[in-house]
Amino acid sequence: MTAIYAERLRKIRKDLKLSQLQVRDHTGINNKTLSGYEAGRNKPDYETLKVLCDYYGVTMDWVLGHTNNPHSQLTEAERDMVEKVELNDDSFIKGDFTFDGVELTEDQKRKLQAMARLLLSQDQSGK
Repeated sequence: MTAIYAERLRKIRKDLKLSQLQVRDHTGINNKTLSGYEAGRNKPDYETLKVLCDYYGVTMDWVLGHTNNPHSQLTEAERDMVEKVELNDDSFIKGDFTFDGVELTEDQKRKLQAMARLLLSQDQSGK
């Protein structure tokens, strides 16, 4: 069975009506290397995958099979939230956040903030 990344890299290139040589000319990724990715013989590293996804206009999550939407984008409200929210201050607590369509209470937001801090501090100490 071919890996999902291989199938999706091949599919998006063909959907865009691009040859492997055209991809090579634009990205600098050797067409034989690309062929190996599309056949599932080789796995692209992070940087190479990012270059391909940017060129094809798709997300890495889609290529890796984490979503079925190749062009998933954050909504304007989600972008605003990401830009404005700081877990280290009260902007998170004061913000309007929902989960499954229900607005979080202040207590729930404080618990979520504490869990995020705990997870992030463990991640930092694990490096």
